[in-house]
Amino acid sequence: MISSIDHVVILVEDLDRGIQQYRDLGFTVIPGGKHPRFTHNALVSFADGSYLELIAFWETTDPAAPDVHRWQKHLEHGGGLIDFALAVAPLEEGVAAIASRGIAVDGPYPGARSRPDGVQVAWKGAAPAEKQPGSLPFMIEDVTERSVRVPGGEAVIHANGVRGIQTLTIVVGDSAEAGRRYAAMLGTQGEPSASGTRFQIGPHQVVLLQPEAGSAAAAQLAQRGDSLFELTFVGDNDAVYGPDVAGNARLRVVAG
Repeated sequence: MISSIDHVVILVEDLDRGIQQYRDLGFTVIPGGKHPRFTHNALVSFADGSYLELIAFWETTDPAAPDVHRWQKHLEHGGGLIDFALAVAPLEEGVAAIASRGIAVDGPYPGARSRPDGVQVAWKGAAPAEKQPGSLPFMIEDVTERSVRVPGGEAVIHANGVRGIQTLTIVVGDSAEAGRRYAAMLGTQGEPSASGTRFQIGPHQVVLLQPEAGSAAAAQLAQRGDSLFELTFVGDNDAVYGPDVAGNARLRVVAG
């Protein structure tokens, strides 16, 4: 039911500036359009079927409001890597299976976006009912064809040679508890690795990292708690893109 990482969300303060930053890094960026409330986005698609969602708020609300967007709180820390989605189909079966393993889930609920060309995009989503240790992902299944939501063709060709996602590293305060929660959500056990506990999700990996004191990862953990720390791609050449040039996200490319 869970096939891969569907996409990784990068929150930027200004969408036009975020688009330009990623184009300057050699990514092909396609404007995605506007959600019914709160946010608009742009997409960076990859040959492995995954993509980056560059997202910004065009509307915010009182943080105490019942309808506040769950990503709005990340604005106070400058955005960057904030969330990711799993491709799950059928979504209803996936939600039931995850709930049976002890993870409370909200949804499925409808999602929609209007593309700049007027085409309407529709999907179903579901998310953990409350913030769980290990920054558990949300889930998505297309209602319209995936090609309507995710650009293909020449959009997956990037001047910097990036072809897809390899590893998403998540910094956690308690690796054992975070590993237990991820195992319950994914229905599989993680494997110890040099960098932390690794979970294989189709062609992609998620690594739960309990950081060493004094490291950049430890500093982020102290500020944000369990959170997405670094995204590693597979491409033609090794490269590192720091937060100052990548919308406050840490990105790495490994040749392969």
